[in-house]
Amino acid sequence: MPAWQRTVYVCLFGAFLSATGMSQIAPILPLYLHDLGLSDSAEVAYWSGLAMGITYVIVALVSPFWGRLADKKGRKLILLRASFGMMLCNLLIGFVHTPLQLVLVRMAQGLVSGFFSGSITLVASETPENRTGWALGLLVSSNLAGSLLGPLIGGYLAGIFGIRITFFITATCLGLAFLLVLFFVHENYKPQPKALPKGFKELKKQLPYFKELTIIAVSTFIYAMSMMSLQPIITVYLHDIMPPNTPHLALIAGFVFSSTGIAQMLSSSFCGKLIDRIGPRKILIASLLFTAIITVPQAYVTSAWQLAVLRFLMGFGLAGLLPALNTYISTHTPKALSGQVFSYNQSTQFLGYFLGSVGGATFMGLFGFTALFWATAGLFFLNSLWVYAKLK
Repeated sequence: MPAWQRTVYVCLFGAFLSATGMSQIAPILPLYLHDLGLSDSAEVAYWSGLAMGITYVIVALVSPFWGRLADKKGRKLILLRASFGMMLCNLLIGFVHTPLQLVLVRMAQGLVSGFFSGSITLVASETPENRTGWALGLLVSSNLAGSLLGPLIGGYLAGIFGIRITFFITATCLGLAFLLVLFFVHENYKPQPKALPKGFKELKKQLPYFKELTIIAVSTFIYAMSMMSLQPIITVYLHDIMPPNTPHLALIAGFVFSSTGIAQMLSSSFCGKLIDRIGPRKILIASLLFTAIITVPQAYVTSAWQLAVLRFLMGFGLAGLLPALNTYISTHTPKALSGQVFSYNQSTQFLGYFLGSVGGATFMGLFGFTALFWATAGLFFLNSLWVYAKLK
């Protein structure tokens, strides 16, 4: 097996474990806060939101620093740092005794996170250009699989072993990812620290496609914000359209929520191969248009299965977005600067996640569900027109 291919497979496994470690806390966090002494529902909701959201904000702020370090010291080092750091953070979460301690450790987790973004940079720089779309498509699928299965795995392990032991098991898996990267990932990249720009203005001067990369960053932001604006309100939306006192509403909402990710996971590899064949620009435009079209009917569904089908179809559109965006960055950025460019792009993505989760609920409260779906579709449609007109 070629060294670059072995690197891809190790990064796939590590990205899956990293995403699992980040997402497995979601269903057990309120229960854990209850074990830490909170009993009031409002307090549990407040500390849960703070513990979840703070990680996104910190990742957005520190990503450019890690990206510059990746270009300066090498990309493999970033994967080692992220896997080892997240291992320690999960161990620490298992030992906290107050909600404040939990939030502080989640802040630290945001500081050291970045395995997926580091994997994108490493895979993009090590993979032959004609296989980049395929490799990045698989990487997105692996990350999605971890995000989808993480809550299920976390809930299952917590039910068998207890909540604290769950974090120790996750830490062990991340330790395994650290060892795999250490011994099996090969990097050909030769850092040239003296040749690297020292700030954003200097970086901008060394990017021949800076305007195009700005469009990609904005598209990434719109993708993240649009995704997160809808996800938190799915359960509330289902509660409104389904008969009163519907049993297992949380389970139904989880199924509807997961349907999008399942479709993305199933089709990301195919979309990656298609990107290698016809280029990322066409796939990006088609994905944005398809997603815009399939979002509108979601505002008029009358049952859970209708919404689940539409969300599943939406996943096929979203499956082409991230691989196309990342492939475009990879093929239009000098290899020596790709770490910094990918990190700035990740900052816009996580900022979109944070603003989407807050702004979507606010927008829905002011204008209603129908307006939110139409606004989301409009963003995707306008983004497709902008990409078609400006991205060459």
